[in-house]
Amino acid sequence: MAANPPHRQPELTKLSETIARYRPSKAFSNFAQGAEVTSLDFDDTGEFCIATGDDETLQLYDCKLGKHSKTLYSKKYGCHLARFTHLQSNVIYASTKENDTIRYLSLHDNSYIRYFKGHKRPVTSLEVSPVDDQFISCSHDDTVRVWDLRSHNCAGLLNITAPSLAAFDPSGIIFAVAAQSTGAILLYDLRNYDKEPFTTFNLVDNSFLSQYSYPPRMPSWSKLEFSNDGKHMLVGTRGHAHYVVDSFAGDTAQFVYRAKRPNGPTSPKKLETSGDVCFTPDARYLVGGQGERGVVVWDSWMQADEKQTLKPFIELAENTKSMASVVSFNPKMNLFATAHKDVVCYHL
Repeated sequence: MAANPPHRQPELTKLSETIARYRPSKAFSNFAQGAEVTSLDFDDTGEFCIATGDDETLQLYDCKLGKHSKTLYSKKYGCHLARFTHLQSNVIYASTKENDTIRYLSLHDNSYIRYFKGHKRPVTSLEVSPVDDQFISCSHDDTVRVWDLRSHNCAGLLNITAPSLAAFDPSGIIFAVAAQSTGAILLYDLRNYDKEPFTTFNLVDNSFLSQYSYPPRMPSWSKLEFSNDGKHMLVGTRGHAHYVVDSFAGDTAQFVYRAKRPNGPTSPKKLETSGDVCFTPDARYLVGGQGERGVVVWDSWMQADEKQTLKPFIELAENTKSMASVVSFNPKMNLFATAHKDVVCYHL
């Protein structure tokens, strides 16, 4: 990645000092003892945060008031990957028991609005369009499905081997599907998703992978996300490095390196989380977990080394006892949340 122009350096220093001031301000322990948080999401306004746990509960938090709002139970069906729709009172989430139905839930009265049936195996990714009522789901049944919140019928179906993750670009026109088994990212036009992907990026490059493991192998992928300016994609992994990919050229611009890889699920029955790394809303920084060492921040504007590797420039609350196995940044307010067994909010 090219060096930054000299005239931008004063601005860089000021912004870097700002991100370095984040500290954990409040921790919430609302899940059952021993339970682990599997996903976090903020609504469009940033006022609310929803968390799912493997104790089969959804926990709602009020970010403005800094308090826990309510507990919602899904004991019969389980819950994972809760995502706000464009109404802060409604979420969709994946079932983990009984069947693999996606459920559309009203948080106001804890009643189901609609069911989305079709997947035959567990859902691995669930993403709502940033601009309308469409959403995408991936599943272990080797399908990607396109849905509309207004209809229980599947609007579109793609057969892709091991489509583990999906993400919309900020315009809502393009969506990406990460196929872990092939090490590829497939880009589709939502208006013509029934056709072949218009671009395929292959991340399997042994010259890079050999830096982190021998024999070279791709670590398990846990997160796929576009930056808010649409210029880059983030592929989060369970290994020692994440990947920052140019959305237009497909080149792996940088490897975001962390010294301490996170623990995976503590048992085979535990769910993989929705990812422990994310972009900040300004598309410049990446915030991620560092195992038991707390949270670290990478500055994508910094110069990578000769191996295209970028190391964290700051550790936030490195002595915290709360591991960050899930990380999500608030889209409107100056805070982000991490979770493992508790949900921890970081403020300036």
